[in-house]
Amino acid sequence: LFNWKLQIMCIRCIKERLPDRGSSCLESGSYLLNYAGCSNCNAKGFMNESEKVSEGGNDGSVERISYKHTCQECGHVVATHEYTFEVDDEFQDYTMDCDLCGHGEIQVSILPDDPREKQLY
Repeated sequence: LFNWKLQIMCIRCIKERLPDRGSSCLESGSYLLNYAGCSNCNAKGFMNESEKVSEGGNDGSVERISYKHTCQECGHVVATHEYTFEVDDEFQDYTMDCDLCGHGEIQVSILPDDPREKQLY
């Protein structure tokens, strides 16, 4: 099984460590605006998603997706990306933690009317 607490990153490749992304939670992709470039080969292009692991989700459990952002040119590991999705009673909870892409979380109601909002009538 994948160790979800293990964070791998290269501080020289990242402009800002773990930026606040508000409610943005990405299960794939890279936040290239925060990418300074590969400290190993100086490439500044796109990155690969390496060693992608997906667990849970099919049986109502927490879905976890994790992968490493790696340099497309030399394979240098830039950061580890972790995404979770969980259905909790009346809400869907999404979280993202990645030193490159940042931290984001959002809770979305699965009901037609969000119980957290005031009724105006």
